[in-house]
Formats: sequence, C-alpha cells, structure tokens
Amino acid sequence: MDLVRHLRLFVAVAEHRHFGRAAASLSMAQPPLSQGVQRLERHLGQRLFDRDARRVALTAPGSALLPAARQLLADADALVESSRRWSERRYVRLGLAADLDALAGSVLAHLVGTGIDVEPVLAGSTELVGRLRDGDLDVVLVRHPVALDGLLTGDVITVPAAVVPDHDDLPLVLPPRSHHPAAHDQVVDALLRLGRLAPVHEIASAQERSVRVEAALACGLRPTLPTQEGDVQDGSADLVPLRYRAAVPVISEQRPDLDHAAVVSALHEALR
Repeated sequence: MDLVRHLRLFVAVAEHRHFGRAAASLSMAQPPLSQGVQRLERHLGQRLFDRDARRVALTAPGSALLPAARQLLADADALVESSRRWSERRYVRLGLAADLDALAGSVLAHLVGTGIDVEPVLAGSTELVGRLRDGDLDVVLVRHPVALDGLLTGDVITVPAAVVPDHDDLPLVLPPRSHHPAAHDQVVDALLRLGRLAPVHEIASAQERSVRVEAALACGLRPTLPTQEGDVQDGSADLVPLRYRAAVPVISEQRPDLDHAAVVSALHEALR
C-alpha cells in the first residue's frame, strides 16, 4: 500500500474530526477517504478512530500515531522539494588545461564561490578542444595559441610564470608538447631568450612535476600575478608568459540552460 498517501488521509481526518470536511480539504469524495482509513487500520492492525453518528474521535493508538504521521509527511514533503532542487541544479562540464597545476584549484574555488557548479576535466589543450567540438564539454580554458576555429573565444589572459628553483643547471619539467604544441614551443623559445639552455623534460603528471621541483631535481614554472594580454609587468623580464583562453561552442550548439558567457567571465576573473 501507499503508506504516505494513507497517512495523509488519516491526518486529515484527525485534524478535522469529520470525514466529510477532511475529504473536502483533500479535494476527494468521502467514500474513498473512509475506505483509505479503513485500509490503513487493517494494515496497522489498530483501530485509529471511534466513529458514531455525532462525532469522530481518535483512539489511543490513533493519538499515538498522529505526531509520528505528521513528521513522516513533513519529511516526505521535504524530500520531494529537495529532489526538485536537485533536478534544477545545472553543472558546467568544464575543461581546464592540465598545466594550470596549482592554479586549477584556485580557478575552481572561484567558480564555486560565485555559485557556478562544475564538473571539471583536466587534460591537454588539444584534447579539451576536441571534446568541446564533440559536445562532451560546455566550456574550456586552454593554452594559447591553439586552433579554435569555429568556436567562440574569450580574451587571451597572460599569466607570468617564474622558473623555480632558479638553478640553470637543472632540467625544466613541462607538460608534453602534444598537449598544446604551439604554446609549448612559445615557452621553450621564451626560455631560450632568457638564456636558459638546460634540457626540457616532458612529464604528463602534474603531481610528478611538482615532486621533482620540490625535491630540487628539476625546475618548474610557478605562475605569478596575472595580467591582461600583452607584455608582462614591468620589472618582470625574467618571467615566462603563459597564455590562456576560454572557448565555448557557437550559440546554436550551446546548452540552452547554461549561461556560457557568465562562466567565461568567471574564468577571466579567476585568472586575474
């Protein structure tokens, strides 16, 4: 039997002390109400009401059941309301360039702090763009430059990065070139212009790169204060510019329930 439904009938009769008025409050006929209460009594093995021609009164078991029934109905209503909120929640399938490393957590925290629920995916920029084109992702933040033709793009954000630790004799660990070939080459060229001739080791795991840097087995790139696209800040000649760009599908292919522009704006704020 539908216990919640039958308890709702019971509570209505208990509160109105009248089957006719209880039926009216539930917008139903009286016979089905009476039958429903009788079915509940049989199910529980208890007589819940004393009935005669003049009145309807709760029995001792009915009085004991009433507060528990009210609580159960309140919990059931709360559950239904919660389920509606769950269905209304919209998650952004967000792709982040894997070489954001420590910045990835800050970016995600900023989005969540602005009320944007995300399902993050960290991968190389080339893979993220492919998944965006295939409809597997809603918004991506990738290294620039990368081929974004046929997509809508945001501003290019430059995040200057320092080489740490500052030892010329240590190799530099970077994500694989296959993650974003053009951006990788730009970084290597910038390092050469700075006179850093140490070899570059390509390591896909951000954790492994971090461990090698912390153990002083290699150098890494640590982002500093970001700027708008253009030259890095004055006095930052030894910094390597890492450039990022957000991209979304064209309007006709965007999710109608998602404000893509708001997500891109939040990404810009997070990087700035």
